Amino acid sequence: MQVIISIVGYFGSGAFMPNPIQANVGDMVVWTNNDTRLHHLVLDDGTDLGDVQPGQSSAPAPLTTPTAMFHCTIHPTMVGSINGVLPPDQYMPPDNDYGYY
Repeated sequence: MQVIISIVGYFGSGAFMPNPIQANVGDMVVWTNNDTRLHHLVLDDGTDLGDVQPGQSSAPAPLTTPTAMFHCTIHPTMVGSINGVLPPDQYMPPDNDYGYY
């Protein structure tokens, strides 16, 4: 089965939809770049999925473990999960004039 993850932004866990995504070991996972920026995706186990240009998709990658985390090397706050729990977003917006939100 093929599972598609859409890239819809460039920061935080909201950059991927759905996130986390559900998939089975053996499923082929594809990332489709619906953003206007280039992204370079890597699984946290070191598997390099390469560049994904705007409007393009990655090559299908088989899910070989029950859970997997992934991120963009260009935009390090972009994090995603397959069958797992997401870490808290690393992105912090700049302080406003009052120092808080």
